Amino acid sequence: MKRSLAAAALVLLAAAPLHAQTIENYTFTLNSTIPDNDPTGLADLRSITSAIGSITDLKVTLNIAGGFNGDYYVYLTHGTGFAVLLNRVGSTTGNPFGYTDSGLSNVTFTGSALVDIHQYQGTQNPLGGALSGGNWQVDGRNVDPAGALDTDPRTAFLSSFNGLDANGGWTLFVADVAGVGQGTLVSWSLQITGVPEPGTWLAGTLAGTALALARWRRRSAR
Repeated sequence: MKRSLAAAALVLLAAAPLHAQTIENYTFTLNSTIPDNDPTGLADLRSITSAIGSITDLKVTLNIAGGFNGDYYVYLTHGTGFAVLLNRVGSTTGNPFGYTDSGLSNVTFTGSALVDIHQYQGTQNPLGGALSGGNWQVDGRNVDPAGALDTDPRTAFLSSFNGLDANGGWTLFVADVAGVGQGTLVSWSLQITGVPEPGTWLAGTLAGTALALARWRRRSAR
């Protein structure tokens, strides 16, 4: 009987996924005024406690009301990770002020999106108004927003967070870098996908194995 139990335990442990991934969601609601024409902007620091020890994918959702989208400069930092979500969207040599659309509602940034948000009017919202919904690539232009253009290189992506521990501080920075138009940072969200901490995975696996063995023992005793 003891040998049978030990063999069953080994089978269950061997079958457990060594690299099972998990998804965690966090939403932060602020309704905070974004200083107009002020590069010092608004920084929102949030500290999270996570089971994820190594990030494999990250999505960020942003809600901004009012202002002019072409005025906004937005980035996210955590540890060594850094991604520029917005940098004067729509700004070109012919239109250095960017899009005059007002606000972004449930706009999601993800590495799997096909379109760079800097030029979103090419595929959505050509007539203006608030940009609503959709999945977008981050702007990624890590340059001074005073002179950001569509031709600038894109170097600051969400992939910079891959491999990092999700625990600790996450900071979203939002600045309105041009005059006229007052905006509000309503909320922002993180969806973090990754591999759990080894201790978390092991505890869960052992607990599941113990439960399965107890059930197997009860069935065997009948």
